[in-house]
Amino acid sequence: MKRKLSLKHKILFGYIAITLILIVLAGWSIYNFVSLNDSIHDIMVENYRSVIASEGMMEALERQDSAELIFIFGQQEEAMEIFQDNQIQFMKHLSRAEDNITIEEENQIITNLNEDYKVYLNKFSELRDIANGNNSAEMQTYYLNEIMPHFQNIKDETRNLLTVNQEHMRGAQTKANSRATQAIYSSIIFSLIAIVLAISLGFYISNKILKPINNLKDTMKEIAGGNLEKRITISTKDEIGELAEEFNSMTQRLKEYEQMNISKLIEEKNKSEGIVKSISNPLVVTDNENKILLINPEAEKLFNLKENEVSGTHFLEIFDEDKIFESITETLETGKKIKGQKNNLVKFTYENKDHFYRITTNPVKDELGETKLVVTILEDITHLKEVDRMKSEFVSMVSHEFRTPLTSMIMSINMLLEENTGEINEDQRELLEVAKEDTEHLNNLVDDLLDLSKLESGKIDLDFENVKVEKIFNSSIKPFIKKAEEKGIELIQKDVNDLSVHADLNKITWVITNLIGNALRYTKEGDQIILDANKKGHKVHISVSDSGEGIPKEYQNKIFEKFVRAGTDQDESSGTGLGLPIAKEVVEAHGGRIWVKSKEGEGSTFTFSLKLPK
Repeated sequence: MKRKLSLKHKILFGYIAITLILIVLAGWSIYNFVSLNDSIHDIMVENYRSVIASEGMMEALERQDSAELIFIFGQQEEAMEIFQDNQIQFMKHLSRAEDNITIEEENQIITNLNEDYKVYLNKFSELRDIANGNNSAEMQTYYLNEIMPHFQNIKDETRNLLTVNQEHMRGAQTKANSRATQAIYSSIIFSLIAIVLAISLGFYISNKILKPINNLKDTMKEIAGGNLEKRITISTKDEIGELAEEFNSMTQRLKEYEQMNISKLIEEKNKSEGIVKSISNPLVVTDNENKILLINPEAEKLFNLKENEVSGTHFLEIFDEDKIFESITETLETGKKIKGQKNNLVKFTYENKDHFYRITTNPVKDELGETKLVVTILEDITHLKEVDRMKSEFVSMVSHEFRTPLTSMIMSINMLLEENTGEINEDQRELLEVAKEDTEHLNNLVDDLLDLSKLESGKIDLDFENVKVEKIFNSSIKPFIKKAEEKGIELIQKDVNDLSVHADLNKITWVITNLIGNALRYTKEGDQIILDANKKGHKVHISVSDSGEGIPKEYQNKIFEKFVRAGTDQDESSGTGLGLPIAKEVVEAHGGRIWVKSKEGEGSTFTFSLKLPK
């Protein structure tokens, strides 16, 4: 039985055939290049040197003739120097012409030049002898009758040498042009033949190799599309035929595996969907293009939607909720879970009641660590908001009840200290001073509690406007200039490049004032307090940094909680512990957030974000 060629041998056969065609074409091209090179060599090497030598001899001869005229007119020393220099040049070029005789006519010309030039030199020698008699007229007559004819003969022979070589160059050029034309046409013909052979051979090889590969590819596409009944039919016995057999075997095993596992896959799918749908909070699953893949029944009820109606639709086409979309986008960009924060809340009204939800976004990553899905959960914290509201109302009510007796106590103590009711001794004054200090501290605490209650209840009025950061800095830093000078602390206000924010000037000024006051409390002579601002995306980050004692690590996560004071100065008179919580509420009311970075002994940096101008 005749053995068929393997795929390897078919490719090798095609490679050898195309290589042979290329070798023949390259050989013919090399032959043409060599022929052209010979013609160019005739022009550039054989004749060009003789042309240069002829021109050099003519130039030297002309100068010798000029030297003879100068000699006749009396400048004999200068004339002799010029004549001898150019005699050397003439002999040098004549020698080059003798060494480069390539044309038959050149022999006789060179012989004539040698003989005429010898006579020419002898005639000049005789002219020098005549010059010894100082007979100028005789020298001129001798030059015209004896020297001038030989000069003309040498010049004519030199020009003849030049003409012979130029004519030969023209002939060589014509020959080169003819060879070039012949090479072009013959190369075109050979190239066309080679191309036709290569294309024919390529079609033949491709038909033998690519046709079964294309059949294999088409069948594999059908199998990949789910048609596991399809089989590859290739009659060749080469490597492609073996591959087809192996693929058919694999398809059969895959079909058996699919039949065995399809029920298990359906079971796992139903289990996953059951878990998602059993979650009591609204849940939305989106892909890395922010298209909705899944929503659970709670989300359907909250948004009054059906999953099959919104699946595959972009998130913003269905939900007009910027806060939720910002959290999803941040999770996609960072690959990190975004936990629900107090300022990361959304409010929906259904069943005639306001419901508050805290947003949490979780990334789902593939094996390469890239975020492919984002699971968004809306945690219902309506009951917590209700408790928080009741707590704020209680604190507000108690603070209001404290205010009247505190005011009365402060007035009474002041009257006693001013001795409006009679004289007091030093011990009584000391006790009253302590009482006054404590009541004032308590009054400040009540004021802060009332402010915090207003902020938490959302009753505070914010007068938003587009304001320059530089103006905010100027207003904030002004009250502390004198105190900072007294303590030897440097207040630095960085250039903010005309940055502006959309904010309430008075409220944000209060926030920065509070941060500067805290920084002054925990810094000492020689330290610095720096105000700075930078644009970060669609927000502006404003920071207050100091080089003071820093915040202990255990307090950094609690610093914005109520009644927490950190650092070494924690006595009762150092503050109410509500300044930073109030600052946090003000910043969050502006749609921003506030945070701190600190290291003990190296200082602290408080930063908060605000929106850009609208």
